[in-house]
Amino acid sequence: MDHVTSSSCSYPQDKAFVDRRKKTLSNKLRRFINDHWLLPVFILYLELFIIISSPYNSVGNLRKWNLALLRGPIVMYKIITTDFPHVLVGHFKEISIVKRYEFNIDQVPSKDIARAMGHKESIRRIYERIIQSQHIRNTEIGGVATLIYGPQGPEIRLYEIESMNKRLSDKFHRMSPDNINAFIQLLKDEDTRAITERVGIDEGMIKNLMELLTSDKISLKDKKKLINNFISTYDVYSEYKYILSPYDFKDFLGSTHMKGKYIGLFHFHNNYMEPPSDIDVQNSYMDRQLVFTLGKHGIIIYDVIKGKEIIYTGYLFGPEKDAFRANYSTS
Repeated sequence: MDHVTSSSCSYPQDKAFVDRRKKTLSNKLRRFINDHWLLPVFILYLELFIIISSPYNSVGNLRKWNLALLRGPIVMYKIITTDFPHVLVGHFKEISIVKRYEFNIDQVPSKDIARAMGHKESIRRIYERIIQSQHIRNTEIGGVATLIYGPQGPEIRLYEIESMNKRLSDKFHRMSPDNINAFIQLLKDEDTRAITERVGIDEGMIKNLMELLTSDKISLKDKKKLINNFISTYDVYSEYKYILSPYDFKDFLGSTHMKGKYIGLFHFHNNYMEPPSDIDVQNSYMDRQLVFTLGKHGIIIYDVIKGKEIIYTGYLFGPEKDAFRANYSTS
């Protein structure tokens, strides 16, 4: 059998190659993107990863920051296979919409928020949700607040995002008390320790608990009691906290169509007439905070802007207002 050699199929050496592709700028740019499309995707991923790789505001802590970087492959796998598009879009929406607050650009005026307190239906919905929040025992309710400008005046719209501390509480409650080893592993998890620290549980309490749970001198019955007591203690600490994950925040921005103009973050206080905490005021330098709570005559909103508290009081209308005064008046 005859074999065709490679030289028999090659172009003549003396014949120069002619590039017949269009030489317009748009075509050159298109060909460059086709040849190097992975490069911008990689750059975008790095930009995103730098922001979210430390999800518990531990960027200032060098040790935690380095540990977060070492977990990069796990984070990258999760992003690329599941939530990457939404989180990426949300990341750049945050830059274009949220970060303008730091430069005082195009913010919702405080007087418009005060006017929105006259929108009967929205205030009634907020009132009902605040009442419901009083019965939640493991977190505060929070999320994103927007302002819709309509024919009846401005209206506040609230979009709830689940808190990290509630998610951890749900994990605790779903675990079987019989599975002591699984509970210990959950306590050892870095994410768990970061959340328990932020809700205010002392590190020494967790260390002592793990020593007791691993001891042979403690009966299984007593270990179950220790676990249940710890979960109850955690819920008490967590009840008055709203800890929002930057990852969840970006995913929300990228996947949810928000109506109205972005105001900032909000959360409900589960205590009556409780003013913003020191942490709320401190966080307000980075993100505008709307704190909702119940007062003597209705809803109180604390518009916390870079350390300044501007207070608006919303009153209920019609029979609801009289019922509210009867049930919740402190006079």
